[in-house]
Amino acid sequence: MKKTLLALALASVATTANADSLIYGGAQFGSAETEAPGSSTATDESTVYGAHVGTGLLPFLGLEAGIWNLGSYTYSNGVKADYSSVYFAVKPSLDFGPLHVYAKAGLNSWSAEYNTVADDDGYDPYYGVGAEVSVFPMLTIGVGYNNFDVADQTIDFVALNATIHFL
Repeated sequence: MKKTLLALALASVATTANADSLIYGGAQFGSAETEAPGSSTATDESTVYGAHVGTGLLPFLGLEAGIWNLGSYTYSNGVKADYSSVYFAVKPSLDFGPLHVYAKAGLNSWSAEYNTVADDDGYDPYYGVGAEVSVFPMLTIGVGYNNFDVADQTIDFVALNATIHFL
């Protein structure tokens, strides 16, 4: 019994330390819904996916960068749009044993490709919140809410993620 408790204690320390690893990377996917530009009633839904890398500077603060395919949308006014983003964010976090809770805030460099109007790009704020749990010493899985301002609208969604923690 003592050996089992010791093994559990060591495993929980290892999983907590991995949540604040020096280098990490992973992937995420989800489903987003957004309103048509200039409309408060016309919406469309799309699959979103992305990848991220980051570093834990301090046990409670890190930096993260990533890339997202924010989806393809067809609006009722005939406009088809494809959105993508590259982001950089500050990521404060707290660990509760194997549970890692975080927030992110930063800048999102987006691009929009349209079928009927000229393509567009720009910079806007980005934020997100989420939680991860360690399933193996180097692997966490979790869920997060993300909010991107893109063109003249907001794309927000919940995504599942898997992250591998190095060093």
